[in-house]
Amino acid sequence: MVWLTISTLHAQDNFLIGTWTYEKIPDHVDIDDEGLEIANEFFKDMKLSFDQSHYNHLVMGKLETGTYALLSDSTYQFNASKGYSYAVELIALSDYQLIFKQDSRELQFSKISTNPTIEIAKNTMAEIVGIKINAADLIGTWFYNGRIKNGKESDLILKHNETEIVNYTFLDTGDFINRSPFEIELTGTWSIDADQQTLWIDSDNLKESLKVVKLDASELYVYNPKNASVLKFKKAQE
Repeated sequence: MVWLTISTLHAQDNFLIGTWTYEKIPDHVDIDDEGLEIANEFFKDMKLSFDQSHYNHLVMGKLETGTYALLSDSTYQFNASKGYSYAVELIALSDYQLIFKQDSRELQFSKISTNPTIEIAKNTMAEIVGIKINAADLIGTWFYNGRIKNGKESDLILKHNETEIVNYTFLDTGDFINRSPFEIELTGTWSIDADQQTLWIDSDNLKESLKVVKLDASELYVYNPKNASVLKFKKAQE
């Protein structure tokens, strides 16, 4: 079987443009019968739709919208309207079949229409008024202290484990540690955008953005577009 690069086909006849639906786990993927049955049930309603620059990704009834751009050969960057981005590989099998590869997951899609069905969502980050900060003021460990959503405050404190509250650590080396609920610890890097308001977290092939709306010696508030809420943090005592 000859695999064609999407970039070649895209240039020739706008290969991606249209609507695609989940077909199956590719034949070359090693998976047992039980795993295959679970995967097919989970992804059966999954759809992708592309126009010239926007994409929609529907899975389990949840719609992700955004823009996409070619990075190299068959690798594309998806920039979600909720403020995060990630890379996927789209491998063309034929004019009407492709493999969607993200990290170790591979899914095969078939094109059901050359007409895309695209919903374009606003990026809520643009509507949030942030504050300009100095990157050095973020350095340290910040403990989760509740959130604000739809104008309502919640003081529910999330725990990383039995004794430690969920927290972010920003190191002066540019490294980042997120101690999340259920004892999950994520690592990556952090940086401040040129606007001096947007905080970028880059980890595990996922790049997320947060907007700083408050920062002083003891408190940090950041807007998270993924759940449209302001997360509140208190700085650890030195």
